[in-house]
Amino acid sequence: MDKKSYIQIFIICGIVFITTFVYLNYFKNPSAGYVENLRNNENSKVLEGSGDMIKQMSYFSEDNKGNRYEITSESGIINPDKSNLILMNKVTAVIFLLNGEKIFISSNEARYNDENNDTTFSGYVKMIYNDNKIISENLDLSFKDQTAVLYDNVNYISNLTKLNADRIIIDFISKNTKIEMDDKKNNILVRSKVKNVSN
Repeated sequence: MDKKSYIQIFIICGIVFITTFVYLNYFKNPSAGYVENLRNNENSKVLEGSGDMIKQMSYFSEDNKGNRYEITSESGIINPDKSNLILMNKVTAVIFLLNGEKIFISSNEARYNDENNDTTFSGYVKMIYNDNKIISENLDLSFKDQTAVLYDNVNYISNLTKLNADRIIIDFISKNTKIEMDDKKNNILVRSKVKNVSN
């Protein structure tokens, strides 16, 4: 067998290998799309999709104290100007605190920083924390500091009260909550939900 035959056999084997690889990875299971797993000590990301839009995006993080943060979205894109900033749509997030408590957050949109886990939720934002529900237009979450700032048309609902304010600041570590109005002349509107209380 001459050198030309060896070259032809090598080329044919290469074509068969490439064809098999492409078929198994892209055509056998087209719904899987593009899957990339990135793992390091703090973050685990699962991305599925193609092109600029990424579907079913999830990020997981855990701090050195054992608090965990999970955020998922139906779709999103990586900011072309800042690769660490992820723009997400139809977002849900859960904070698992070390003491066993959970904080649930949902929103229409979010900007997630995968370097420090800071997240800005926007649109219709809802946060559920113990028996408290807070609805606002925006929420700035710092996972590192364990704080949340809800602002713009804030409505707070608990078992006992309902209130309207411009801003609520929550410290998940100290359990302190600060309620503010932008205009100091405006009062915070509070409604009691307790009825027919007897001793």
